[in-house]
This record gives sequence, C-alpha cells and structure tokens, in this order.
Amino acid sequence: MTVRASMEVVGIKDALRQLNELDKEARRKITRDFKRITKPVEQTAKSLMPKTAPISGMGRAWKTKSGFEMFPWGTAGKDTIVSQVSGRKPKMFAGHMTNLATFYIRFKGPTATLFDTSGKGPVPTRQGSQMVSALTNRFGPPSRVLWRAYEQHDGDVVRETQKLIDEMMEDINRRRKDLKNWSS
Repeated sequence: MTVRASMEVVGIKDALRQLNELDKEARRKITRDFKRITKPVEQTAKSLMPKTAPISGMGRAWKTKSGFEMFPWGTAGKDTIVSQVSGRKPKMFAGHMTNLATFYIRFKGPTATLFDTSGKGPVPTRQGSQMVSALTNRFGPPSRVLWRAYEQHDGDVVRETQKLIDEMMEDINRRRKDLKNWSS
C-alpha cells in the first residue's frame, strides 16, 4: 500500500495552519512564545494607562444600549491586553479585507480601546469631538498607550518574533521533508 502526502507552505499563515494540523501542541507553543516576547510591551502599556478616569465623563456611570456597563472608569477588569497569533485566512467583508494580522497585540475590552484610539477616525458629534480634544490635549494623539508601549520595545519584539518565525519555518520544512521521505 502506497500512501502519498504532500504539503505546500506559501506564507506564515499557511505555515501556522499546516502546523496546527500536524502538531497542535507545537502550534500552541508559538502562541505562548509570542506572549512571552510581548510581555514587556504589555507591562509598559499597563503602566501608561491612567489609574483614574482620564476625563471627567469617564468617571461617571454609563451603560450602553445593550446594558453593558462601560463606565465608570476602572469598575471591572474587563479591559486586558492580549497578544495573539492568527492563522486565519484573510477574507473580504463589506469591501474590506479582514484577518490580515498574523502576530498582534491589542486591547480586549471597550473602555481601554475607546481611550487609546478615540480620534483615529471621523468624529461625528460635538460631544465626541470634545472628548477627543480633551484626551488628545492630556494624553497625546491616538494611539495613546499601546503603540507607544510597542515603540519602546519594538527592536526586541521584531528580533524575537523573526527568530520565532524562522524556527517555525524550519520546523515546517523539516516535517515536510520527513513527510516526503515517509511517503516515498
């Protein structure tokens, strides 16, 4: 009985998907390693976040239409920083490509995201423009925290992530050769 197996890896996302099919633990290790690499960025970002409400309105209770309690500032531990590795295929959605990032760091939670990125896009209301102006005057332009934290560590993050990618590609190529030899 002859078994034929083939594997073709085009890019990093493809390699991640292939590795996940072959060895889920090795794929999880890549995510753990990336989280270790970005830990200093996370710590710096946490230190840059205001401990009290950045502007007075954020210190008051406010719920969204769905009932989610967004403010007062710091009421819940719902805002965290996550480092993730994605092997998802990019897709077109509403005229925009989604799932483009492979390695990324982001806020998970609406309050910190609102604080960090307000003012990046159009601000349609007067109240919104007042909030953006106040945040920009006190904390600088968007991204107020996460990008600044990344910039302090970008050399190390890029170097270590490149090393991680190189190791992953070597592992995939080794597995590919082993598979090719096994199927011959």
